[in-house]
Amino acid sequence: MAKLLICDRCLLYAHNPYLVCAVHLDGVDGDSCLDFREDPNLEPEELWQPEGATYYNGELILQPPHSAR
Repeated sequence: MAKLLICDRCLLYAHNPYLVCAVHLDGVDGDSCLDFREDPNLEPEELWQPEGATYYNGELILQPPHSAR
């Protein structure tokens, strides 16, 4: 069993290195959790990216410089 990426945003997340959450102590089997509850008190994730770069599927990609014609 493992922690999912969405666990950090879940209301039930334990914030403990030994437990994943209050319901699934060791995490869940599979790639989804039926008990996921979005934590309404979390700050929204900042969508910042450096100038000249873009995120694609969570990976930072540097854009090639534009050439003057």
